[in-house]
Amino acid sequence: MTGSIQGFEVHEGADKLATYRFNTKSAEHHFCSVCGIYTHHKRRSNPNELGINVACLAGLSPFDFEEVVVYDGSRHPADDPQHRTYTAGVLRFDPAGDV
Repeated sequence: MTGSIQGFEVHEGADKLATYRFNTKSAEHHFCSVCGIYTHHKRRSNPNELGINVACLAGLSPFDFEEVVVYDGSRHPADDPQHRTYTAGVLRFDPAGDV
């Protein structure tokens, strides 16, 4: 990762991370070069913030969250004069209980 965000460390697999940038080249998208999973990205809208795949964090699972807002990835806030963020929908996890 170019530069560093205070408090963020990769504990395992840093040697396997690959990076891609597209369009404006301002965001950095990191992924595992072996399995392809998206791990994290440096945000285009705020390069001092990271977006992190919760499935890559020790002790957390995507299923720990009852609801997750999904943003429209094709309409970026920086491309809109009012810097609006567009929501595509909400993912909900409803545990099945004893199966």
